[in-house]
Amino acid sequence: MSQAEFRPNALRDTCLDRRRAAVCESLKAQGLEGMIAYGTGRHSFLASNPAWYLTGFRQLGPHMAVLLPVDGDPVVITTPAWDLGRIHEWVNVADIVAVDPEDFLNAVKAELDRRNMRDKRLAIAGGIQLREISDAWPAMLSKAPAPGDKLVSDISRVRDEWSLDCVRRAADIAERGYQYGLEIARPGMAEYELAGEMEAYMRSLGAEDNFQLLAASQHNRAAHRASDRKLDRGDLLLGEITPSVEGEYVQICRSAVLGEPTKLQQDTFNLLDGALRDAMRAAKPSVAARDLVGIMNAPIIAAGYEPYTKPPYMRTRGHSMALGSMDPEIAVDSDEVMIKGMVFILHPNQYFPDTGYMMCGEPVLITDEGAKPLTSRMGRLDTIAI
Repeated sequence: MSQAEFRPNALRDTCLDRRRAAVCESLKAQGLEGMIAYGTGRHSFLASNPAWYLTGFRQLGPHMAVLLPVDGDPVVITTPAWDLGRIHEWVNVADIVAVDPEDFLNAVKAELDRRNMRDKRLAIAGGIQLREISDAWPAMLSKAPAPGDKLVSDISRVRDEWSLDCVRRAADIAERGYQYGLEIARPGMAEYELAGEMEAYMRSLGAEDNFQLLAASQHNRAAHRASDRKLDRGDLLLGEITPSVEGEYVQICRSAVLGEPTKLQQDTFNLLDGALRDAMRAAKPSVAARDLVGIMNAPIIAAGYEPYTKPPYMRTRGHSMALGSMDPEIAVDSDEVMIKGMVFILHPNQYFPDTGYMMCGEPVLITDEGAKPLTSRMGRLDTIAI
């Protein structure tokens, strides 16, 4: 469901109010008096967007900021000026200013002055910013701002009801997009043709964005963006499919064979699937991310593939997908622990010298009983009839 089709509802507005209230409580606890939360017009699952997280709104222009005093009402400054009507329809904040991009920083300064916030101790949550933007914040404040990205991340990594609603819709789109790809893939079709068809189909289902790797080979060295290589009989097709709904990305990792898989391919995939399920059972609150890496690596190492559980063959065993947070990363050097309500992908994706690279991964929700998949079925080594 796209923003053009969706209209704000009570659940969404309630969760947005709670997000802003939670940020204010955290600011107070740290002796801070407010926050500037910035959002760029770019959207990536590799970068947080604090302004979008606190407003539920994806701006059309390159800049948006939320001025959030701990005592008082927020104000939103967005670009471009002609988008004022749409933001009023979408954002449950009374005080909204829309300006053209070249006037953005001056508008922020004016609103800080109007609210007597320039002399207060503020935090800045900016995600990825241009240098001209990041340099502008301390220049317009009397006191050096405190870093605020972690503050927002610590709140947003535990998903509220609205976030969970979005990620469940995105997971459904990812599964349906993959199934559509299985139905239309055929020898002679270029990787980019298949990727384009899947992309168009998922956008028709309501995905506003999609990060997608799609690779096919008799022996994949890694997953990559779709190329002009044509699918062939016996290829192992790899798909990392990551659609977004309301800014919330969800990722599935899938493997399929054009034709019948060999016993070695099936055994190798079963090894990954077992490693994933072991980690999901263990992923309960307070369990360390680095321990999940060890759990996933254990059966792969026991099968004789220890060198391939390390870089350059493997970097991480999972990660979050940012709207407000990139935590946790499931990596050997991660200090993160599992928290009830986290959502991220677990994926023991792995290169094997015998079969090539294979993918196996699910978006999961952390519960007291372990990690529960958000998909209707977990991945398997699928067969594409030819």
